[in-house]
Amino acid sequence: MQKPLISVIVPIYNVEDRLERCIDSLVLQSYQNLELVLVEDGSPDRCGEICDEYAKRDSRIKVIHKQNGGISSARNEGLKNASGQLLAFVDSDDYVQPDYIEFLYNLMQRYNADISACGVLEVYPSGKTALQYKGGQPCVMSAKQALYKMCYNEGFFITLWDKLYKRELFSGISFKEGKLFEDTGTTYKVVDRAQKIVSHLEPKYYYVLKDDSITNCKFSMSKLDYVEMADEMAEYIMNKYPDLERAAKRKQMHACFSTLMQLVKSGVRSKEVEASLTKRIVSNKADIITDAKTPLRDKIALISLMLGFPVFSFCWKIYLKIKKG
Repeated sequence: MQKPLISVIVPIYNVEDRLERCIDSLVLQSYQNLELVLVEDGSPDRCGEICDEYAKRDSRIKVIHKQNGGISSARNEGLKNASGQLLAFVDSDDYVQPDYIEFLYNLMQRYNADISACGVLEVYPSGKTALQYKGGQPCVMSAKQALYKMCYNEGFFITLWDKLYKRELFSGISFKEGKLFEDTGTTYKVVDRAQKIVSHLEPKYYYVLKDDSITNCKFSMSKLDYVEMADEMAEYIMNKYPDLERAAKRKQMHACFSTLMQLVKSGVRSKEVEASLTKRIVSNKADIITDAKTPLRDKIALISLMLGFPVFSFCWKIYLKIKKG
């Protein structure tokens, strides 16, 4: 019996120097019944030409050229044009192991799951690699259990691209266009529709950290989209699963801390943002301190923040130096 068609949606913009590595890793997948949906989002470089060249050589590749609308717009276009019974997403500056799809498919079949997830290897600009999260045996979860883990970044994550999905889970769901951190605003809705989810954190996806990535590039007010998306996610979870309130609040605080930390990385001062996020974090200090799952890093960050943003900024820079080794 033929295995189901799996559509892999790849939004593409301004990645000419990395695109071939990504597409090659997909073309050479051990799982053969694939449809590669390459959505060229009005890229100003040669990305469109590269996609067309690959499509001439491999009939499994479908290329969509569109005006630039951002990654959410590209993913939405990919969803409209995907024919597969199962869906996967890969970012065009990342790449995957040769058995990435086969691993996720076999995992889904073995546990009769609606979503399967693999592990991620982070690739730093220096070439250094690190496991995103260390895990052992497969973990089978209900939607509620998966949402709990997503809130705590505990072995199952908000990211879109480390998973394989049954197509019907996306029915009526689209990515919010014009926003950054679209995974945070979408993945939890898809996950909550699943009856069963399985995660096995063997690394199959290479997530390439870039100096110009969303989390590393110059700070702008659009970075606050993460806080907005996290708030929407938290509100959804607390309304449907009131007993997950503490976990949902942890997601909100993670977004606030993360945004402040990006502000420090950028070297830009924004007193309005600093004051707003500091107020939110400090007002939730009791939850942060008493939650056993709050990382020590964030508890120390809270204390330094209560001493003022300059102290917080200094401590975070020291932490980054230690982390980089």
